[in-house]
Amino acid sequence: MKGIVSDPRLRLRMLFVVGNLAAGAAIVSIGVLPLFEMFAERETRIEQQSKQLGRLQAIVNQTARVDAVEAQTKAQMQGAEFLAGASENVVSADLQTNLKALTQAAGASLLTVQALPPKTVDHLRYSGARIEISGSLQSILKAVYAIEASTPYLFISAATLKSTQAQPGGVSEEPVVQAQLDVVGAMQAGKQP
Repeated sequence: MKGIVSDPRLRLRMLFVVGNLAAGAAIVSIGVLPLFEMFAERETRIEQQSKQLGRLQAIVNQTARVDAVEAQTKAQMQGAEFLAGASENVVSADLQTNLKALTQAAGASLLTVQALPPKTVDHLRYSGARIEISGSLQSILKAVYAIEASTPYLFISAATLKSTQAQPGGVSEEPVVQAQLDVVGAMQAGKQP
């Protein structure tokens, strides 16, 4: 064994092999392993970005639907569903005129009409009027239906009904009913003062 290590050529070859192995190990640990780590990190980042791209594409695919809902909302805001006017006073006057026409067309008699103070509920501004009408039960029913089926949309928020006395002499006529109705409607955004 002493002869193998003592041979200078063999020792140089062994030193050369060991030096090359050490240099190769250094090159692998300094150059090649970081490249593998970099590629693995890049692949993970690409996977994350492709997932994010998929989510963004799903959002972009909803654009047509969002545009349709926006257009529908704008059309509704421009439509006749809301009370509109230059000021709240104009809206209130138009509402009172509209209620008078609706009740008279239904066959009821309009006794009084008065404006209710405007109010805001859930970011919507409402204008209202209190009307007192009289007539047969059928005409009161027709008036209520006409009010709630009309556009702009109107809602009866309170109602009081009273029946009047029967006719003297035992004549059988349909009883006359008096109704007091609080009617409100939403005002169009941007049309209030």
